[in-house]
Amino acid sequence: MSDWPDRFCAPFVEAGYCVVRHECRDMGLSTQMDDAHYVMEHIVDDVIALMDHLGIGAANFIGYSFGGAIAQLLALAVPNRAQSLVLLQSTNYNPSLPPRSAMVLESMNNACVQYPTAAEAVACIKAVRLACNGSVHAMTDDEAQRAAERSVARAYRPLGTTRMIEARKRTAPFYERLAAIRCPTLVLQGSDDPIFPRGHGEDIARRIPGARLVYLQGAGHNHPESLIPQMLESILGFL
Repeated sequence: MSDWPDRFCAPFVEAGYCVVRHECRDMGLSTQMDDAHYVMEHIVDDVIALMDHLGIGAANFIGYSFGGAIAQLLALAVPNRAQSLVLLQSTNYNPSLPPRSAMVLESMNNACVQYPTAAEAVACIKAVRLACNGSVHAMTDDEAQRAAERSVARAYRPLGTTRMIEARKRTAPFYERLAAIRCPTLVLQGSDDPIFPRGHGEDIARRIPGARLVYLQGAGHNHPESLIPQMLESILGFL
């Protein structure tokens, strides 16, 4: 939840929306799935169960990265529950799309390690944040440090990250099914994204009927303070 700061969420509340931030299984303070095998559809089931518990019939989904893929699967599974999709720096996991950069891949692999001290965990998460920088919108060293400290202070679950990666690998390909999505969709692609390079957003937008593709110029795969106004303008304008 620390990845969705109040500064980003408050303008949606001010615009009249109810904002629900939640942590997926194996993330943050949610249930840890030790020794459990699951696929991405199980995470979709979790989201639907949360909506049922909160009495939410349908919602606008803002899915970041892996969460954007969950949002696509949810719109396919229960189309009546998705009013719209905002797919933020995300992918459909089409295997033919450009791979992530070697530098960011190394930093992400390091984030799947259980470190003995909080300081080491913070250093690891900070390295991921910095590796995800864009050419214009980039976290400073201090900004990345504070973001990593917030994340680790809440919960550091590297083995959960590993299990979520495995869940993605076990999930059947779904990119060829995206033409069945009928809700309004906004695809926000970082122009310098080192994890999901340009082709990923383009492929999503090409496959979902009527989807709108907007580039976050100079953005990578993180959300530095300088990028938040542009994100808000694009998403609130779409909604």
